[in-house]
Amino acid sequence: MLGIAVFHMFAFVTFMTIAGQFDALIIALPMNLSVLVILNLAGAWVIFRPIQRHLGGDVDLAGAHRRINRLALTSAAWAALLVGMLLATGFFVLGASCPRCDPAVMLPFHLAMIVLFCTFVGIFIFFLISDYTAGLKIFIFEATGEIFTPTGARLRGKAIAAFVAVGVIPVSLAVLEIFAFPEVRQLQGITTAQGFLFDFILIVLMAGTTFFFIQRGMARPVEILHQAMKRHAAGHLDVKTPVITNDEIGGLAAGFNDMLDQVRERDFIKETFGRYMPRSVADTILSNKGEFVPETKLATILFTDIEGFTALCERLSPAEVVSLLNEYFNLVIGVIYKHGGIVNQFQGDAILVTYNLPVEKEDHARAAIRTALEIQDQLADHIFQGREKMRTRIGINSGSVIAGSVGANERLNYTVHGDAVNIAARLEQMNKEFGTRVLISEDTKTLAGDTGDFAFTAMGAMPIRGKTQEVTVYGVSYSR
Repeated sequence: MLGIAVFHMFAFVTFMTIAGQFDALIIALPMNLSVLVILNLAGAWVIFRPIQRHLGGDVDLAGAHRRINRLALTSAAWAALLVGMLLATGFFVLGASCPRCDPAVMLPFHLAMIVLFCTFVGIFIFFLISDYTAGLKIFIFEATGEIFTPTGARLRGKAIAAFVAVGVIPVSLAVLEIFAFPEVRQLQGITTAQGFLFDFILIVLMAGTTFFFIQRGMARPVEILHQAMKRHAAGHLDVKTPVITNDEIGGLAAGFNDMLDQVRERDFIKETFGRYMPRSVADTILSNKGEFVPETKLATILFTDIEGFTALCERLSPAEVVSLLNEYFNLVIGVIYKHGGIVNQFQGDAILVTYNLPVEKEDHARAAIRTALEIQDQLADHIFQGREKMRTRIGINSGSVIAGSVGANERLNYTVHGDAVNIAARLEQMNKEFGTRVLISEDTKTLAGDTGDFAFTAMGAMPIRGKTQEVTVYGVSYSR
């Protein structure tokens, strides 16, 4: 707020110097400055007190935010009122501009000066305090993370105010000086040239200082938002930007922060989905806005079940069973994901895995076989909970399956159906009969092809419950 006193002092000293009224300058300058400083400090205390109390932790956030958002307009109104009062007192009460002049002759000049200077000072203080407020909002954001809500002010209004301060008022001063007030200047004891020099100095000061704060006030929020966008593009998803203006640029900053919140919420939902269903399924659900179109597709199904799990549960506590299962699932699922499998369902200790559905995989049959053999290798070398060995039986079959979401409107589950799934589960159980760990169907063997990576052992044609045709079954191992 002391900017008013500084500007007034500069204008007053400049006029007195050009007019050669040094005797009046010695007396009037201290009086003017004393009044201005005292009034400004009193006004500043009233206007800034709620903000100071908030920064000290003594006032609610909403009240301080309202005062900060209105600070520029409140300060501008106070400055215009103060300058108007001082000029009116000096012109009409003290006759400071021309003590021996006829008040009626000076009235148009005085009114014009009051209107122009009050308007300019109000606009100048608005942009000056807007700049201060922007810095204050940045400070509060960095200290506490608080973000201000823009009030909806328009850039158009700022542009008009800037045009008036930088263009209209300086031109008006020059026009009035040349065409309207040459007689007034003579009465004041200065020539038209001296009056124009005084106006020129004021114009340069007014336009220059106002333009500095105008461009700074418009460039800084855009640069801050641009830097935040660059950090976001670099992968810093937790970044936010302070909202330092109440106009459309502030609205953009607030919208940017809202967008980041939605991105983080989407990622959280996506991550949460990925814990309870296959991540690729979660991605598809989110990208399709919750819709999952049923489809029939060739896929390879892997079904695995822990051997002797019931007996294991009888001799372990529930907490030990859960801990054991979690360790087992972490090991097995790591292998499944490594080879492109999708965990479709957990059925107690059993796992239903799909290949080529919903994510396409060209070598899905070979990928399923590699998964099964690597799981067996991992389990052979792993001791769970430091004391338990675990074995699993695996059945693999390839065929056409139906995939889609089933359930009620409030609770849906993505799953696969068809004979291919049932055969894979039956092959897993057949391991008991053959004393094997991995069995595959002839369809899977055909799709896998003769690459030399695997050795197949024909186990014969076996009847499958619910099917009239028998299924040829193969054991499988790595080629040696």
